[in-house]
Amino acid sequence: MTGPMQVFEIEIPAAWVDYNDHLNDAYHTVAFSLAGDAFMERIGLGPATREATGRTIYTLGLIIRYVAEAKLGERLSISLQVLETDAKRMRVWMEARRAGDQVLVSTTEQVFMCVDRSGERPRAADFPAEMAAKLEIVAADHAQLPTPLEAGQGLALRRRSVSSVTP
Repeated sequence: MTGPMQVFEIEIPAAWVDYNDHLNDAYHTVAFSLAGDAFMERIGLGPATREATGRTIYTLGLIIRYVAEAKLGERLSISLQVLETDAKRMRVWMEARRAGDQVLVSTTEQVFMCVDRSGERPRAADFPAEMAAKLEIVAADHAQLPTPLEAGQGLALRRRSVSSVTP
């Protein structure tokens, strides 16, 4: 493994650009969601497997960090690194870079859970066997990569000392 897996690329459409003339924050989420879908298909949880098994993926949580602007017509290239996994869940790190100059635009850390939707109510379930085997291979490969510094850190405001906020 030389690095995270390249999973998705897209040209930023006009509908995704906001009044600040750059990629709107909500569409970073859409791009990352599409990249997650591409990864799921690559490891065997695409439409055919979802239909055959009733298994799908739900996103349990995500955090996005905005690093640089991306403009109309630029291409985003999204890579994915599996950080950890178990029988039902996976935690991944994705990076969106401008394809032209490889400048980091945004990152996301997400937790996905396998869900069985074949019954009366959706419920957590183990990944389908073939998909789990492919995911384990990717996870073992990605375990050799360094963990991104921001992974697992959540969000917080930097606190100023009490004396610096007193009038």
